[in-house]
Amino acid sequence: MSRISILVASFAVALTALAGNVCAQQNPSSNQQAQAVANRAIADLAAWKNQSARNYLQSQKGKFGSTPQFQTAWALLETQEGADSKKAMVDSGVTELSKMSKNKSVDFVAAYYYGEILYSQNKRNEANAAWQAAAKSAGAAVKAEPTDATAQFYLGAALVRAKRFDEARTALRLAVRGGFDEAMVNHQIGLSYLFAEKWKEAKDAFDLGLSVDPRYAPMYFYRGMAWDKLGRKDNMLIDLDKYVKLAPNAPDAGFAKSVLKSAGR
Repeated sequence: MSRISILVASFAVALTALAGNVCAQQNPSSNQQAQAVANRAIADLAAWKNQSARNYLQSQKGKFGSTPQFQTAWALLETQEGADSKKAMVDSGVTELSKMSKNKSVDFVAAYYYGEILYSQNKRNEANAAWQAAAKSAGAAVKAEPTDATAQFYLGAALVRAKRFDEARTALRLAVRGGFDEAMVNHQIGLSYLFAEKWKEAKDAFDLGLSVDPRYAPMYFYRGMAWDKLGRKDNMLIDLDKYVKLAPNAPDAGFAKSVLKSAGR
């Protein structure tokens, strides 16, 4: 074979490989598609936009309803919708999240939210165990694929709960660079500063997150806590009022309402 023929053949092989890579990017795997659907719904749920999440999941149920990613998002929806005195719905969601936390396709996602719910139920030891499991599994996923933005996010979120704040922020910033929901990332970064009692940094992170999504209800609650520590109770009350209007059935809404009532709001 002539040198020119070899070059042409090599060029053809390179084009074939490039076409294959482009095709793979344009046609993500079914797991990636299902995770993208779940991520979008969970972003709404994290902001306490339950109806938006339900509408979106309902629209995707025919195609993705049998996937563990969809089932995890649906379980989280049930726990939040059931917060308004629907104990059976909450129990169903919690049971499903516990089950999904053992499924390798979604274990760190489900384990993280399972920990959140356990913590809200004052089951602190069980919550910490769930978060540790989430961090371990997400860390393994990141080691295997450093560009996995979903794994980076849940690694960071779980490390926030473990009070490993610098490591958490590193993972979270990598997650947003990889395309993960920016408001969710800034919320977790804000929590990392809040839990470290760095009130100004926490407020600034929540400011940034709310500039991305001004209807992200929990950030108003936690920014209100930061404002309180910064001596600005006027701003705290404004934020708590926004929080209860956006998420009247959220876990901290009762506390926020009592603070507002005491202040005559």
